[in-house]
Amino acid sequence: MRAFFAPWVSARMYAQLAYLALAFPLGLAYFVFLVTGILVGVGLVVVGVGVPILLGMLLSWRALGGFERLLQRRLLDVEIDEPLTPIRGEGSLWHRTKLLLTDAVTWRTLLWLLVRFPAGIFVFVVLVTFLATSGALIGLGVGAILDLDFAEWAEVFDENHFLDSIDERFALPAGLLLLAVQPHIVRGLAWIHVVVGTALLGPSSSAREQALQARTTVLEERTKLAHELHDAVGHTVTLMTVQAGAGRKVFDSDPDFARGTLETIEVSGRRALAELDHILGLLREGEGGGSAPPAGLDRLPDLVREVGDAGLVATLEVTGERRPLSQGLDNSAYRIVQEALTNVLKHASAAPTTIRIDYQTDALVIDVTDEGRSTDLAPADRAGQGLIGIRERAAVFGADVDLGPRPEGGYGVRVRFPDR
Repeated sequence: MRAFFAPWVSARMYAQLAYLALAFPLGLAYFVFLVTGILVGVGLVVVGVGVPILLGMLLSWRALGGFERLLQRRLLDVEIDEPLTPIRGEGSLWHRTKLLLTDAVTWRTLLWLLVRFPAGIFVFVVLVTFLATSGALIGLGVGAILDLDFAEWAEVFDENHFLDSIDERFALPAGLLLLAVQPHIVRGLAWIHVVVGTALLGPSSSAREQALQARTTVLEERTKLAHELHDAVGHTVTLMTVQAGAGRKVFDSDPDFARGTLETIEVSGRRALAELDHILGLLREGEGGGSAPPAGLDRLPDLVREVGDAGLVATLEVTGERRPLSQGLDNSAYRIVQEALTNVLKHASAAPTTIRIDYQTDALVIDVTDEGRSTDLAPADRAGQGLIGIRERAAVFGADVDLGPRPEGGYGVRVRFPDR
C-alpha cells in the first residue's frame, strides 16, 4: 500500500503533471497560431505577401518544436535528439528553406503541434474528472463518518445525482483508491507523450543511423590520419633528433661530419614537410593528397639510407616474386617497417637491424628484427602508440602480428598479410 501511494511524494510525478497541465493551453495557442498564420499566408500567396508569411510560419513551428523538445527534456526527463537539419546554417535563405522543406522532421513537428490541442483537451478532461470524482467520493465518505449534511452542496455540484447512487460506506475507500491511481494515470499519459514526441520531434531511426555512420567514418578517417602523422612525422623527427645529437657531439672535433649531419637534417625536414603536405591535403575538401604520393614498399631503400644516416645499420632483404599491391596495403606495409625502425632508434640504441620482405604465394610477410639485447628493455616499455598503430594497420587487412623480444636476443616485429 505504501508503494502504491509513494508517487504522490515523487518530484518527477509533479514535473510530469506540470507538463500535462500545460498541454491544453499550449495546444490551444499552437492551434490558433498555426491555423491562422497558414490560412492567411495561403490566402495572400496570389499577391506575393503570403510567401514570406508562410516562410515565417515554417521557421516558427520549427522553433516551437525546439521549445517542445526542451519541455520534454526538463519535465519528462527524456532526451530527444535535435533534428539533423538545424534552422540556422550555412548557405542562402532559399537553400536553407529547401533543406527545411525536405526534412521530414519539419512536417512531423507541425503534426505534433496540431495534435497537442485535441490531446490537451483529452488530458485535461481525464485529469479533472479523476481529481473531481476522487475528491467528491472522499468528501462523501468523510461526511458520512462525521454525520455532515452535504445536501445543498450536492444540489450545486452534483446535478445528475451521481453521489446518490454511491453507498456511503464505500465512498471513502473508493475515493482514496482513485486518488492513489491518479499518479499512475499521470505516468501513463506522460509515457504516451514521450513515445509520440520522440517519434515526431526527433530525427527518424534511418536518419540517426546515417548520422552515426557519418560520425563513425569521420572518426575512422581521423584515426587513420593520426597514424599517418605519427608514423611519417614522428619517424622523421626521431631521425633528426638522433642526427642533431650526433652533430652536436662532434661539432668542434669533426666539422665536416657535423656539416653533413645538418644537411641530412635539412633533407629529412623537407621530406617531412612533403609528407605533412600530403596528409593535410587529404583534409582539404575537393583537393588531392598534396605533392607527395603515398609511401610504399618501393621507398624502403630510401628509408634504409635515412636511418643509416642516423647511425642505424639496416639490411634490406626481399625474397619471392614481387607483385603489385593495393595502395592501402602497400602504404600500411611501409609504415609498419618505418615504425619498427623508429622503435629501434628510440629503444634499442640503433642496434643492427634486418628487414625481410617475403612475397609468398599466399601472403606478404614483413619481418623486422634487431640485435639489441632483450634485457635492455622490458616489452611494456616499447608498447606505445607505434606498436598500437602496427596492430591496427595489420587488423584492417586481417594480418597476423607477432611482436616481442626474441629468445636469441633483440626484438622482432613480424606481420603476415594474407593474399586476398
